[in-house]
Amino acid sequence: MAEDQSNTPNIATQPEQIQGRSIFIVETIASGIQVKTGFLAEDGRVLELPGIFPTQEYALSQIDELRKIVIQHFAQVQQAGALQEVSLEGPSPDDTIQ
Repeated sequence: MAEDQSNTPNIATQPEQIQGRSIFIVETIASGIQVKTGFLAEDGRVLELPGIFPTQEYALSQIDELRKIVIQHFAQVQQAGALQEVSLEGPSPDDTIQ
């Protein structure tokens, strides 16, 4: 009795272990400031992965840092005159996520 052998390779199911940290990718685009999350691996690769915040304290510190970065981008854009319609005022009550 012969065994049925397939030509498909055996794919390992273990996830790749990557060391690094979550990052925000902040870019100026024609319609405003775009923010994405990513992962900066220790080997220099930037991967598209969601940001994971293990504690509330860590999450809020990262949000504070993101806020500073976004403000800097808007300031640079305003100086360059690239976005005439963008307001640098703080958020209105309608902008707050509850």
